[in-house]
Amino acid sequence: MQTITLKAEARTIGTKQDLKKIRRAGNVPCIIYGNGTQHLDIAIPLSDIKKITDTPKSYIIHIELNGEVHPCILHDAQYDPITDNAIHIDFLAISENKPVEIAVPVNVFGNAEGVKQGGRLRIGVRKVKICGPMDKLPDQIDVDITNLSVGKAIYAGELNVEGCKIASPKKLMVCEIKHTRAVAAATAAAATETAAAEKPAEEKK
Repeated sequence: MQTITLKAEARTIGTKQDLKKIRRAGNVPCIIYGNGTQHLDIAIPLSDIKKITDTPKSYIIHIELNGEVHPCILHDAQYDPITDNAIHIDFLAISENKPVEIAVPVNVFGNAEGVKQGGRLRIGVRKVKICGPMDKLPDQIDVDITNLSVGKAIYAGELNVEGCKIASPKKLMVCEIKHTRAVAAATAAAATETAAAEKPAEEKK
């Protein structure tokens, strides 16, 4: 999985006014916790935070603080309802020696048979959670829909990621080919043709 480095500064826990000052200065209040790491209160420039929030990608995030590097993943984010900018970020500390659970983008590709038949592709989720060693985490999960027919779907439990386990619910629908009016019309027309072709044979009996 791709990595990205963000530089942080330590901050002290204060009042709401103190947090507003941090944000007015162009920074985002953040915390790092988990994996036996001491709870760390930090601030990171909003311009850098956008590199991990305004993208479909997932990253292993290396946070530099006072000369130390803390490997983390983005765990939770709060956003301003008006600007949609992040106003608080929770980072979860991780280790190379322990499995990491992270949501990974899904890359759906291929010209599905069901779409050729007039069906419509519907994407159920953009990311699926997986769990595995840090060095086994992929940048994305490729899902080939070439053979997917009308009315069929692909679920998280059917995905295979080498060296990792699927952590999302097995019945989580990743994508499906939905029936459309065009498919219904084609099916009805085919049924009519079949009936018409069989009728003369029945009359000869």
